Amino acid sequence: MNAMNSMFFSGETESRAILAAANHFGVSPEQIVFDRVEKRHGFVKHRRVVIRVDPASVGPSVGGDAAESDSPAEVVAEPVVEAVVPAVAEPAPEAEPEQAVEPEPADSATVTGEAEAPEQNSEEVLSIAHAALDQLLELADLEVSAEIVLTDERLEVEIEGVDEELLVEDEGQVLLAIQHLLPRVMYGQLGRIVPCRLDSRGYQRKKEERLRGLARRVAEEVVRRGGTRTLRPMNPADRRIVHLTLADDPDVETESQGNGYFKRVSIRLQ
Repeated sequence: MNAMNSMFFSGETESRAILAAANHFGVSPEQIVFDRVEKRHGFVKHRRVVIRVDPASVGPSVGGDAAESDSPAEVVAEPVVEAVVPAVAEPAPEAEPEQAVEPEPADSATVTGEAEAPEQNSEEVLSIAHAALDQLLELADLEVSAEIVLTDERLEVEIEGVDEELLVEDEGQVLLAIQHLLPRVMYGQLGRIVPCRLDSRGYQRKKEERLRGLARRVAEEVVRRGGTRTLRPMNPADRRIVHLTLADDPDVETESQGNGYFKRVSIRLQ
């Protein structure tokens, strides 16, 4: 394994470290090739497992950019990945200087280059969703249960149980990692991406409300002072919340900028 290009991920168990790595690369956990790193923990409350992954050993993600489109799936603006080195960028102040803008990838419900798969009935989709979610929860070593409802827009998943608090630790990284991976695990049987939204005890709903409030506050500041404000890096669905919140505002416009999964949203005058 190329040590110079390696990335490091941690978790309370090896399974959760693998889950964090899979979420970062946008692949299924089975595609992660890793070495376990022996780490001295010192005087810490929890021991953590660290793994090293060579990005060159990870296969392409299911659906590429299409699978990462701004679908109504994820709703927390903090990084999903629990990475040790190099970590995803630390949350920046809510407004920063304008940077170079790159267009947002187009939304897509199908995988680029693939023929559109036939629609499955709702019972089949729910059955596949339950099996895929059970697989991810077992990998994450979480003692929880889930209720799944299929709506016209997406799968709504409510999780509760003994380990539900672990889902929302560190800004909900585990919850969002499972949310990000669930459509990709389901893709293997469905042949298409089904947007999913996971929640536990209203955690996601509260995050959505805070994100909408942030978008409105920054928009008001742009109207008062002019110029452009740039938000901290967000995942695709977080950016979508910002875009939709300000879509009908006649005074400002929004645009995503940057490369990769986490991008920033710029808000400027029309």
